[in-house]
Amino acid sequence: MARLASEEYLYNFWWFAAAVPGFGIVSVILWDGALRVIGTMAILWPFSIPARSVMSTTKSSRLFTSGCHVELTEDELLFIGEYKDGKRLRYPVDVDRIKEVIRRRGMLLVRTRVPGFLPIREAAFETEEDLQAFLDQMEKATDRSEEETVSNNPSSDPG
Repeated sequence: MARLASEEYLYNFWWFAAAVPGFGIVSVILWDGALRVIGTMAILWPFSIPARSVMSTTKSSRLFTSGCHVELTEDELLFIGEYKDGKRLRYPVDVDRIKEVIRRRGMLLVRTRVPGFLPIREAAFETEEDLQAFLDQMEKATDRSEEETVSNNPSSDPG
């Protein structure tokens, strides 16, 4: 889960992950004192991405690794996990928050409009037809939510 989070972070913010160490290299070469120390920290900053991914995914990884199932309705994608303290773990996601679904390394990554993702193992589907049906439904849901977003946007009104 942490590796997926690191990859998604670099996918979404590659420009930032390149600019900060670039600034650090320039700072170490050109300046002295405090700016050189800050430059050194900027060079080392990308190495903290995996550690921060572990810290940020520990809570959500409990839901995804201890076992859950997914239900897709017209309005939401619902992750339902195991029971904990007599309550069933639930994580609903409105389909209008979903940006796209991609396949990577045996996983489906449901990318949300706010930078984030939800993993679903491809092996969770019994057949390839079930997987394809889920992907088709997700594509319809994201297309519908994009159309609604455009139609609800006042700036798109020609009148």
